[in-house]
Amino acid sequence: MKIAVVGAGSSGLITLKYLQDTFPDAELVCFEKSHSVRGCWGDQRPDFISTSTKYTTQFSCFRQWGPDVSPAHDYAEFFRGGEFGDYLEAFAEHFDLYKHIRFGVEVQHVEESEDGWTLRVADEEGHTDERFDAVFLCTGLVNQPASLGTTPVPIADDPEAIRNATVVVVGGGESAADVANHLAKPAHGNTVYLSLRSGIRVSPRYHPIRGVPSDFLRNRLLLSFRKGPRNWIGERFVTFRIRFDQGLARWFPHQHTPSDPDKAAQARRRHWDLQLKARAKGRLFNVFHNKSDDFLEAVAEERLFIIGPRVDEVWKEYYDFNQETTLTLSPDVLVPTTGYHSRLSEMSRGRLHLKDFYHGCVHTEAPNLFLIGFARPIIGNIPSISEMQARYAVGVLAGQYALPADVKDEQARAWKAHCAEYPALDTENVYPVEQYPYSDVLAREMGMMPTLGAVSSLRRWLKIMLAPASSTHYVDAFFDASAIAQQKIYTPPVLIGILALMRLFGLPLRGLQRLRKRPRGG
Repeated sequence: MKIAVVGAGSSGLITLKYLQDTFPDAELVCFEKSHSVRGCWGDQRPDFISTSTKYTTQFSCFRQWGPDVSPAHDYAEFFRGGEFGDYLEAFAEHFDLYKHIRFGVEVQHVEESEDGWTLRVADEEGHTDERFDAVFLCTGLVNQPASLGTTPVPIADDPEAIRNATVVVVGGGESAADVANHLAKPAHGNTVYLSLRSGIRVSPRYHPIRGVPSDFLRNRLLLSFRKGPRNWIGERFVTFRIRFDQGLARWFPHQHTPSDPDKAAQARRRHWDLQLKARAKGRLFNVFHNKSDDFLEAVAEERLFIIGPRVDEVWKEYYDFNQETTLTLSPDVLVPTTGYHSRLSEMSRGRLHLKDFYHGCVHTEAPNLFLIGFARPIIGNIPSISEMQARYAVGVLAGQYALPADVKDEQARAWKAHCAEYPALDTENVYPVEQYPYSDVLAREMGMMPTLGAVSSLRRWLKIMLAPASSTHYVDAFFDASAIAQQKIYTPPVLIGILALMRLFGLPLRGLQRLRKRPRGG
């Protein structure tokens, strides 16, 4: 069997690892356009801080590889600068994956052929067609800055080099927030504006109660509640957190609480956090969150200013954020950072679509074609989701997991519900998911859910329910009971008690849903 993997970033590497384990005699070929496995996150400036923690980005097959990647190591740390790239290089080296990778080769076209797929690949010497029995597309989303049209205002070729200028950053995602925050540093001498069409959801990098990454308070006990009531409560807690952040800091002091806070700056941060949340499209948990919340500090310190969209065609006049008045800025430079886009349609000449992939990863009509890394988390991180997709997809190819007999019809029904759940997002371009509910769907089909019977210990099962939700909890060949024992529980005991009582006595959460749907004043 000859199998192609397109892309050697985090999604491609974990796919190669599972293919190498499952098909030791197959010919595996991975095509990588660049000359590195470091991926789009692997070579960041030194002050870059990832929005995914080292803990949550662990691959399951990486668990037993040294103390530096143990689940007990460095819980509160994020990848910084080029650390994630270092991580991927070490992963590829340790599991001997480089032998499968052809660098400097771009896959230009994917087309179905007899009993397989033909890839048109190009390198510096030209292009050729190669046939494969199965193909795993692991390119995910790529950075394709939107064209701003003809404008007299220069568009930055290298945003990192901008100094002593009036800058407008266009976009509201994490990339836009990171770039705007970086350019607004006092040493750069810039006046920076962040131009938004609507509000954005901002999640704290560190949770205000424990001072650890917010992932660590999201456990399986919390996730056991139905999504509607859970999100209804969660949305109201977010508003409470923003409004009463100073009280939370006093009640739950931790290392990330400022010792001498600027009250005026705190008030500005609180104001903009609420403003951005109020103006965001969709419900709190139905749109992507911006977890690069550092930019709010720049806003609070008035180094970064949030404005609305442009008014004119020449990018010199803008609405204010509330779109009530206009501002004349005449910026020196524009920085478009409007998100990432899928190359799926481009690579297939419009024949492949996300809606035709079961669970977003297995094609319903061609179960030898797979997508890995195209799912994007509303909550969670991409590498761990890709890990679960790779496990499932490789298992499907190996015949370990069977697709439903009516997989095409089932996917059509699921896609309709999926689009209804995320109406504010472009589901033709991206497959939005919540990491653990989505991963659990795959885990159930693989028979890996951490049930009490599967983990064979009440104490271990309780730890899994209360410790931060993690892919290390799935009961597979890599399940490590000793690693589970080392995990810490970060959820406050009082909250655990409330959640446990709600589960035990079946607190009428459906009533909360009805309350959420009740008209105001009713």
